[in-house]
Amino acid sequence: MPKVNPKFEKFVNMSKEEIEEYLKDFKPYFESKRHKYFVNINGIMFPIVQVVALVCGLSPLEISSGQAYSLVKRKGFEIIERGKEKE
Repeated sequence: MPKVNPKFEKFVNMSKEEIEEYLKDFKPYFESKRHKYFVNINGIMFPIVQVVALVCGLSPLEISSGQAYSLVKRKGFEIIERGKEKE
């Protein structure tokens, strides 16, 4: 297993269900055209970077979309690309 950046340990150590529970009272921050990837958590579309930032207590500026994509995907969340949502 690859070594995990310490700033992401909290995310890595939580289950998918724990992440969903943790985020139940959060709302996504404003949506912008720069957000390309989203994840549906509790029926709400969150930018993937925001999901990792909220769980880890980080600023979204501290996380690349590539890092977030990898972390979120490994937890088993379906990543939805803007413009390619299922009908």
